[in-house]
Amino acid sequence: MYNRAADKCIVNGRVVNVFTGEILEQNVAISGERIVYVGDSSSVITSGTVIIDAMGDFVTPGFFDAHAHADLYYSPLEYAYFVAAKGTTGFFNDGHDLANALGPAEFMSYMARLQDTPISVITGVPATSPPYPGIEGEELWTDKDIELASSFDWVVSLSEVSPYPRVLKGEEALLRRIALARRLGLLVEGHTTGASADKLNSLSFAGITSCHESLSYGDVVDRVRLGFHTMLRQGSIRKDLPLLVDAVKDIERFDAGRLMLVSDGIFPDHLVSRGNMDWVVKSAVEEGIAPVRAIQMATINPARYFRLDGSIGSIAPGRLANILLVEDINNPFPRLVMAKGVPIAENGVLTVERISSDGEVPSSRPFARENILRNTFRIDASMGPQTVPAIEIVDQTVTRRIDIEVPVRGGFYRPEGDILSAFLCTRDGSRMGVGFVSGFCRGVGGLASSISHETHGLLVLGQDEEDMRIAASAVLEIGGGIAICRAGRVLCRLELPIGGICSRHEIPQLASEISSLHATLREMGCELEYPLWTLGFLSFTSVLGPRITYSGTYDVRSAKVIFPVK
Repeated sequence: MYNRAADKCIVNGRVVNVFTGEILEQNVAISGERIVYVGDSSSVITSGTVIIDAMGDFVTPGFFDAHAHADLYYSPLEYAYFVAAKGTTGFFNDGHDLANALGPAEFMSYMARLQDTPISVITGVPATSPPYPGIEGEELWTDKDIELASSFDWVVSLSEVSPYPRVLKGEEALLRRIALARRLGLLVEGHTTGASADKLNSLSFAGITSCHESLSYGDVVDRVRLGFHTMLRQGSIRKDLPLLVDAVKDIERFDAGRLMLVSDGIFPDHLVSRGNMDWVVKSAVEEGIAPVRAIQMATINPARYFRLDGSIGSIAPGRLANILLVEDINNPFPRLVMAKGVPIAENGVLTVERISSDGEVPSSRPFARENILRNTFRIDASMGPQTVPAIEIVDQTVTRRIDIEVPVRGGFYRPEGDILSAFLCTRDGSRMGVGFVSGFCRGVGGLASSISHETHGLLVLGQDEEDMRIAASAVLEIGGGIAICRAGRVLCRLELPIGGICSRHEIPQLASEISSLHATLREMGCELEYPLWTLGFLSFTSVLGPRITYSGTYDVRSAKVIFPVK
């Protein structure tokens, strides 16, 4: 009988079999990176085999996040190391933000570094960048860039097609891009918020293969019925599991194999306080999903979707030895994490040396560093009447149009109260859109940020022209980030030098820095749950409502610029 001798063997464990749903007392033998045997026999154990005593722990596959945003203020490299220690031994990075911030060649070079980490990292590349070319600038990723990217086996998909109304309208450029991806063997991630069953039919026909935007029982059922691989989200941006668990319980009667648990992004402080996929799985169990089912939704199901189940997602011969030892299956924080056959973490602490670091990360889209002129950040009142449309912040991501009266003095709008002037500038300084925002924070002199989903230009808010200029200059000086200014003094800044959207710092330090920035805003009267996220979403045209763009204030629903460009 052919068996390779094991260099490691896990004994006295209860193995979670994600194929059958059973929990079995078995040995797991490992040679190099891969599992060579699962069962009762000790025939593969030799005098040189290292015995790992599970001491009755559950032995589960390492978790896999099928929809992560690994560039959420932290860098993908820092994220990979941090989540590995918590039991996430692989993830799909929906990388459209960093891909747009760095540019194609630089993004691919950066993501190649992650192949040197202990875990299994795959990525998507942008379907369209920006979501609405013309309104938001020129298309950055060409068909040639997509073809080149697809030649790497760790590029598996187009990132979420967030402007799906363009697909429904039959826009040739986007349909052609999706068709190209499918010909190249790539999957296509969906972002189908609010789509009816009829619209979902059209999106499925166009080639979209998944969706992580279900908000109700009906959303889940509609997507599964039409063949979408359907992701249930529990993260910082949205915590949807309580609304979706009943669908899981019903669907599992016939086939829950197309259901996955995902984070869709977890903020740095939440990673520190809650965890990663271990917390997502725990949340699913707390909501009533059976523990083994929840583990399947975070292991074998995503592995099958990404066509990687021959390598990851299960404890079976031939698979990579990405394995967790978990004391409590209902709260699967791992006592031991093994990735590719190597123990890499114990009790949430990394035990292996990092073999790569961020260092300098080049970008083909740097910010122009010229001095910003005085009077740059003021809006000429001749651009519209005294009553103007403004962006009102409703919650963390939702905005709506309100019409407000803005005082005019000296021929320029002078917002007061909680109304702020808003400017979005291209990185090269060639275009600047303007508008007004309500509901962010009273009394902001100037705030500047290089995070503006998905174009990542320079976003500036405030009521004082000089404070806005100082804040914007501070962001450019540090090569990207966020700065808050009042009365001529910079109160707080956050450095994000990687593409202007990611820090080089380790996640606990970054979490502390963000907390300080939020504290500064709250002292100024901001009452938003997570101000940084809301700030970045003011320009996100893939969510309905008015947004600030390079063309001015753009209403996504009507597809019209409602306040003109400067």
